[in-house]
This record gives sequence, structure tokens and C-alpha cells, in this order.
Amino acid sequence: MNLGIVTDELALNLPFALGAAAALGLKRLELRNTLSGRVPFFDDDTKELLEDMIDDYDFEITALSPGTFKCKLDSPQAESQMANLAKTIELAKEFEVGKIIVFAFQRSPEDTPADYEKVLDYLGQAALLGQKHGIIIAAENEMGCYNDTYENISRLHKDLANTGLKLNWDPGNYHAASGLPYKQAYEGLKEHIANVHIKDSKGQGKEHRWVALGEGEIDWQSQISDLYRDMPSVDLVIETHAWPVLGNSLKNLELVKEHIRSAKNA
Repeated sequence: MNLGIVTDELALNLPFALGAAAALGLKRLELRNTLSGRVPFFDDDTKELLEDMIDDYDFEITALSPGTFKCKLDSPQAESQMANLAKTIELAKEFEVGKIIVFAFQRSPEDTPADYEKVLDYLGQAALLGQKHGIIIAAENEMGCYNDTYENISRLHKDLANTGLKLNWDPGNYHAASGLPYKQAYEGLKEHIANVHIKDSKGQGKEHRWVALGEGEIDWQSQISDLYRDMPSVDLVIETHAWPVLGNSLKNLELVKEHIRSAKNA
């Protein structure tokens, strides 16, 4: 299986994060936040460093996560989202990255059924634009967004089936949104999955928190076994979220490796 990590789950300081990834033998990296800004808005020095490190250590950037559509529809940010995505696509082409992770807008109490149609329009345009440039656009399921529960994720992908939109499957976010085990949603959604985020989740509502793998309520051994059975070449990306991120990312890495070994030997 293809195992990688989000660089800022090691450190926001990109040189440190890349050095740590190299020391851990992780060649597959998902790029999101750096000290100089979130993708694609980091400075030229960061970009040059990234180019040099890719050459020196044979890294592969497997996905970019610019945070596109991680806002409300009525937010002033909404108007700039497609332009930001277009800029991210240019960066993806430059670094030969095949996937871009987006979101599906945050819900608001004032939303109407017509607003869902706007979400479809934005995400459909995004997926078609990515398809035009040979890049997969994968929407990450997220608590509080239009693709939070199984029913909402499924509906979104059914309604946009002709656009090529894929799913960045995050069992942690699914648990945080629903409190349910991953299994039912996974079986119904697996045909859409193009990328998987790995983190553990515990509790609901105000009691919810992100924890290191094995300390939460997600059966990651079973989920990784299912993924190995169904899509053995999918990218599994550690996205720890639990402070201290570096220490817990190291714990997560070892446990994921153990789960992969168990899945292969089953």
C-alpha cells in the first residue's frame, strides 16, 4: 500500500518536515500548510526548497490541499475559490501532482435548498477543470460541511457522477460528524475513493477530540484491511491532528505499518 504523510503533521517548518520524512523513509507527501502560507500561496524560497528536496530525496508530492471551498457560501472568500483552485492546478502541473483535495462548503443555518445547487455548481466546475488538466479533484468529507454524513456524501457524489469528482475519504471526520463506525459508509462510498486520511477520533460534540491511533474509536486495523482488499494501491496519508503532532505522527506511522503488515498476512 502507498503510505505517506501530510507534511505539516511533522512540522510547519518545511525543511524540518521534509528532513523528518526523509529520515523516516517516507517518500510520498501531501502538501498543505507551511510557515510561509498554505498551498498554493507559499513564497518563492519555499517553492525553490521544495524543488531541491524533491530532487535530492526523490520525494513524490501525491496531493495538494489548498483548503478550497472550506468556507460558507455567503463568505467573501467564496468568490475567490475557483481562482485559487486554478492557481493550485498550475502548481500541481509544475510539480506533477495528480490530486487536489477540496471541501464541500461549510453549512449555515440560513442555507436553503437552492444553496445545495450552488455547492454542486462549484464542485462540478472544480472537478471538470481538474479533469481538463488530468488532475483528480477529491472532496474531503468534513463535519459541518455539505458532505458530512453518509447520506450527504453519497448524495453529493451521485449528483456529480458525470464530473469525475472523487472522494478524499476521512474515517476520522466521518466519526466526528456521525459517531458511527466507518464500515457502512465505506462500503457504500468506496467506488468514489481516491485518497485516504488517517487519524483517530474520540467522543462527540463538545467532548470530541483527535487522538493518536489506537486511542480513539475507529477500527483502523479493519479499515486498512478493507482498503488493502479493495484498493491496494490507494494513498494512505497520515494526518494526525493530535498534539503533539510530531510525536503522535511517529506513533501513528508505526501502528499503520503494523496494520498494513497484518492486512497483507491475513
